[in-house]
Amino acid sequence: MFTQVLGFFIFVFIFGMGFSMLIFLGLFVGYWLTLIGIESISPKLAHKMIGYKGEE
Repeated sequence: MFTQVLGFFIFVFIFGMGFSMLIFLGLFVGYWLTLIGIESISPKLAHKMIGYKGEE
């Protein structure tokens, strides 16, 4: 009984880690592609969004 419960919790833990990684990568890649698109249209706006200060 204990091993079944332990196995279930290990499965839930690993599944949760994988699912959260997929969410993170999906959001990160979406943000990255959005910035690439904005930078190709208006580089000044993209630099303003990410806080780029230029060569100082």
